Amino acid sequence: MMKHSLRFLACFTFFCAATEAVAADTLKLLYEIREPMAYRDSRGKLTGLAITPVTQAMNSASISYAWVETPFKRQLNLVEANDEAVCAVGMFKNKERQKFAKFTFAILRDTNRPSIMLTHKDFQPDKNLDLMHALSLPGIKMLKKDNASYGSVLDDAIERSHVTVVTTTAESKNMAMMIAAKRADFIFVPEEEALNMIKSIPNGDQLHIFKPLGMPQGPERFLMCSQLVSDELIQKFNKALSK
Repeated sequence: MMKHSLRFLACFTFFCAATEAVAADTLKLLYEIREPMAYRDSRGKLTGLAITPVTQAMNSASISYAWVETPFKRQLNLVEANDEAVCAVGMFKNKERQKFAKFTFAILRDTNRPSIMLTHKDFQPDKNLDLMHALSLPGIKMLKKDNASYGSVLDDAIERSHVTVVTTTAESKNMAMMIAAKRADFIFVPEEEALNMIKSIPNGDQLHIFKPLGMPQGPERFLMCSQLVSDELIQKFNKALSK
């Protein structure tokens, strides 16, 4: 009886160790619900412009992965901490992030989805203003998610204009509600996302879209990965993504 118990314990221990090894081998993909980038369809399936190409490439490359819904700032913290193999999905690449993260090939090119200003209805600048002049209007306030990037062109314009920036840890829909309540004057979002916010949030009718002249094309989006994600895995993903 004792022999059988020891054998069972040994097998159970081996099974647990093997299970932990598989779990440790699984790449965590961090995302936040933000339609149309990432959302659940009527059947509850995770989908979206950033989700679909990643899912297809991961499956094609036979990479073990798990989706983990994670607030935006937490995603940045987890990648930078480098305590485990994680990738944040749909991130922009900039110099600051390249100091601590690895990036895959682009998973999405937003060339047909330039950002716009989603503003409250009392913010009605001249329609002939370009981006820099719009950002330089006296007294205006931009609402910006803490540590967010909008791509190198917009990031640079924001810095050069010296526009007053109000930072928040709120998610995108809550930020739109803050604009409707006039906590700030505008946020930068892709137009498709802005239209969805206008339709879906309380007091969405208090919002409108302003398009400064000469807005840059939407930047590329990437998987932004912790240093513990191996170069070999990233190469496998990139190869599958390129097919």
